Amino acid sequence: MNEFTAHLKTFQNVFLFFLSFCLVAWALFVEYRPYSAGLMLGSAVSMINARYLAWKIRKLSDKVITAPPGQGIPSKANIGFLTRAAVGGLAGLIAVRFPEQFALSTTVAGYLIAQLATLVLGIISVKRSKK
Repeated sequence: MNEFTAHLKTFQNVFLFFLSFCLVAWALFVEYRPYSAGLMLGSAVSMINARYLAWKIRKLSDKVITAPPGQGIPSKANIGFLTRAAVGGLAGLIAVRFPEQFALSTTVAGYLIAQLATLVLGIISVKRSKK
């Protein structure tokens, strides 16, 4: 297992722990259910986008590795920004369409969970490698 896959697995475990925490908060605090549900929706979209980006990066790196020497990155290389933006927009649309079930503010805040988790995990990884 390479380092990229190990980081993805660690990120997935952190995400599932966070999602279970949000689910417990949704079950216990009835008056805050839309906020917790919005956070779960946004973080689920964040996880989907992170997994999709990892898949695209792996696919792109395989293309670069198998390319003949001196060619570099293929001309049709992209990392799927429009797809990831559309999935995020769909989650925002769901939050706007059903405001009694999902809070838009926490849905948007949930979009940042993957970036925040990878930042923290990256800092921890760098500190461990220096020891």
